[in-house]
Amino acid sequence: MEPGCARRSPRLAMELPVRVFGFDYQGIDFVEDATTAVVSQHGAKIWLRRNLIVEQEIRILCHLTRRDSVFRVVCRAAGTKKDSIFWGVECLELGNNIWGIDFPDAKPQDQRSVRLVIQCPECRTREIFYSDERLVAVVQEMGGLLRGCRLCGKSGLWKSVPYTEA
Repeated sequence: MEPGCARRSPRLAMELPVRVFGFDYQGIDFVEDATTAVVSQHGAKIWLRRNLIVEQEIRILCHLTRRDSVFRVVCRAAGTKKDSIFWGVECLELGNNIWGIDFPDAKPQDQRSVRLVIQCPECRTREIFYSDERLVAVVQEMGGLLRGCRLCGKSGLWKSVPYTEA
């Protein structure tokens, strides 16, 4: 993130099923079912098999809410997942929250991190874990994060759970 440019909303690690409509880098139109890795009030990071061009526009439909919006491809983000590419996108329709999430107010740690809500497999304690996007992608691919619980004292695979206001 550029100095002096504050994030407008926190980024939440969430795998949401989406359908993407657009043209790939060769100008071939496509429709592809994909998933998000991270969402915010103003954009997302998505896994997509297609190669795109930065600055191009795509339409994304969120399957859970049945809402769609036009997005601009901002960057090809670091990371790969099987045969997918990680893309950063920004919503061009201000105020169109297609994710159906009430986003929390941004905190200082949101400027450089992604909020990942994880849950202890034993006692079901939930914690907000601040992470970078690379670790979020690993947690999503591996199905969780191996760690100990401060409450019950047991170790296990903490899984990502949907964000809910605490």
